[in-house]
Amino acid sequence: MKALSYEELRSLYKKFLHSLNLSKSTVSTSYSDSFYLWKKGSKELFWNVVTSTDFESDAKEELLKALSNNSTGNVVSLVNSYLSHLRRFRLFLSSDGKLVPVENRKQITEKPKHKSREIIINKMYVGGYLSEGDNIGHEIINLYKADDGKNYIYLNSQGTIELSHGESCITVLLVRKFASKTYKILAKAEGVKILDFADSKLTRKERYQGQVELGLTYGGVSLVDLFNENSYQGSLEEEKNAYTTFVADRVIKPKNQIYITDDESVSGDNTFFIRTNKGFGKQTLREFYNENEKPDSFADLNQIIEAKELWEDTNTTQAISELPKLQKDPHFNFLKIIKQEDNELAFSNMLAYFFNINREAFSKFAHEVLSIKIQTDFNIEREKRNIDLLISDKNNAIVIENKIKSSINGIDDRHDIYSDKVQSQLKKYYQQVTTDDEYRKKSVSCFIFSPNYNRIELSKFSCGEKYTVIYYREIYNFFIENRSLFDDVTYFEDFINAMHKHTKDYDNDLEEEMQRRFLNTIYKAKKE
Repeated sequence: MKALSYEELRSLYKKFLHSLNLSKSTVSTSYSDSFYLWKKGSKELFWNVVTSTDFESDAKEELLKALSNNSTGNVVSLVNSYLSHLRRFRLFLSSDGKLVPVENRKQITEKPKHKSREIIINKMYVGGYLSEGDNIGHEIINLYKADDGKNYIYLNSQGTIELSHGESCITVLLVRKFASKTYKILAKAEGVKILDFADSKLTRKERYQGQVELGLTYGGVSLVDLFNENSYQGSLEEEKNAYTTFVADRVIKPKNQIYITDDESVSGDNTFFIRTNKGFGKQTLREFYNENEKPDSFADLNQIIEAKELWEDTNTTQAISELPKLQKDPHFNFLKIIKQEDNELAFSNMLAYFFNINREAFSKFAHEVLSIKIQTDFNIEREKRNIDLLISDKNNAIVIENKIKSSINGIDDRHDIYSDKVQSQLKKYYQQVTTDDEYRKKSVSCFIFSPNYNRIELSKFSCGEKYTVIYYREIYNFFIENRSLFDDVTYFEDFINAMHKHTKDYDNDLEEEMQRRFLNTIYKAKKE
């Protein structure tokens, strides 16, 4: 093999890549990038690395040197990408030699086939199913130990998988939606093995029977009984299925909050950009990244998984018996009952109501939070020209846009002709007020009220500099500190309790609610 020229070896390797049924883009990338050390170094360097007995260390060291000297990109990320291509080339070397010219076959010593690696992104706590009644997401078990002391993983959305994935070494990243194009990593499951009854080719009845025979319990309650009260479209779920997909050697949580995104513009210190062909899937709850089929995505994800400084040292998941006694939700409110806690319209109406019911309180709010001196004879208007709240007195006009789960609306594909900023509702509302005869002679102030977990980059938008973001924690703190001004006002306590969830740095309310439902169901079953 070593006697082949550069072009001869590449031609032979290209045939091998095609035999793996890889995509054209993957073949093209691997066909080129696998030989980076040959091109930037030498033939001898290339062969020394790919045949090294300490391949991983030697390859990383030489790639780091070559990329540092020849690339202006993120060297650490690139190292992982090129390393994945070299691993595939080593798979080619250890193949049975069917594609190797006859005269070179005797030079190859047959080796065991390399077991490829695969990372599965498992998206948790999503979908309207969880908002129906008191349904418990089957994925809730992923962050607890069963009573047998092991960690079992449910793969959304049906708990099934093709058994062919078991030919790879699997790591599962447990994530949940954080913001547009961004997911929070909850944990990584390593040493993952597929349970036989999770086979997607089996019938539901066969999968359920396998689940029953496994006999798993959580807190002394059978897993197959924990989801009996789940409903779908108003009726109890009658079709049973597999409730576990994998068993894992360990489930490790991050030391601190970490995120992944497919939008490079929002990446940062604790938010990692993942190269993908078309971005993360918007509808799918599971995504597969095999090192041979999606080497760039795999390399970026694997870099996070292997960064020891990001993860706890041991498996910190707990069995139900190890958990503290469940506490009642101290911020329970009527919006939670009617499932409207994220309803912007409801919050805008409540803000207008409580600002209007005690005008001295709003005057104080304007002074302390908005830094505006406003009289108590102000006027509050809702949805005037689509502005959430427009508050004015004889000297001031205050524009308030309330954003909870939505982004900046009305974005026009066209850019401002005088800048590179995107046109949106922000510019529209600012121009409406500053040109309207009723308001244009007044001092105009524009604000966006936003939950603390939201990310709003005003610099992207035309007239974004005219707005100030006021986070819900600041609004909440004002009402808490001045609650005496609202003594005996009906629904005031519900109002501030509903606001509390939006004061958090991380929107994990659904995650917490699933935990409460899961533990409540266990405790209820044990009492019966």
